Amino acid sequence: MSKIDWSKAPEWADGHGLIAHHGITEVWINMDQYAVVGAEDRAYPYGGGAGETRHNFTRGQVQYITPRPGQWDGTGLPPVGVVCERRFHDKEGSSWQRVTITAHGHKKIMCLEETGDEWAHFGLEVSFRPARTPEQIAADERLHKVRNAHTAIARTLECFRGDIPAESVSRQVIEAMIDAGYIRQVTP
Repeated sequence: MSKIDWSKAPEWADGHGLIAHHGITEVWINMDQYAVVGAEDRAYPYGGGAGETRHNFTRGQVQYITPRPGQWDGTGLPPVGVVCERRFHDKEGSSWQRVTITAHGHKKIMCLEETGDEWAHFGLEVSFRPARTPEQIAADERLHKVRNAHTAIARTLECFRGDIPAESVSRQVIEAMIDAGYIRQVTP
C-alpha cells in the first residue's frame, strides 16, 4: 500500500481503510458507506443482512482505519498529514511554500516539500498558514496587479493624490482593464 492521497478522497469520506477479501482493497469510508479507491464516483452502502446490499462489504470488514486529517484553521501547529504553506522568518524575501506536515517532535516539526525535500524546523524559525485554494491564489495575484497598476498611475498623475472619488474610479477602471486581459507592455 502506498501513502494515502487525501486529495482524491470524496468529500463525504472521513477515513481510509483496508478490506482483506481476495487480496487487499483500499476504501474511502464514513459511517454509512464506502467507495473503492480509484472508483470514488461509486459509493456503496455497507452490506450484510438479507436485503439488496447483503453482498456489499460490512463495516466490520474494514480494518486499519486512518481518520481523515482534521481541517486546520491556522492556530497552533498544523496537525500531521495536513497540507499547508510554510515561510522562513530568517530569510529575506522568503515566500510561502506548499508543504505536508509529516511529524511533530518535542522541539521540531517535520515537513515534506512538493519537491520531495524533507525539513525539520524549530517552531520559531518558520510560520505556517492553511494552504490557499487556486481561487484564493488567483484573487491574490489579481489584487497585486491592481495595486501595482494603481500605484504606478497615481505616481504619474498628481491630480489623483488625496482625491478619494477619483482614486475609486481609477481603481474600478484598472480592475476592469486587468479583468479584460490588459497588461503593461515593458519596452526593451
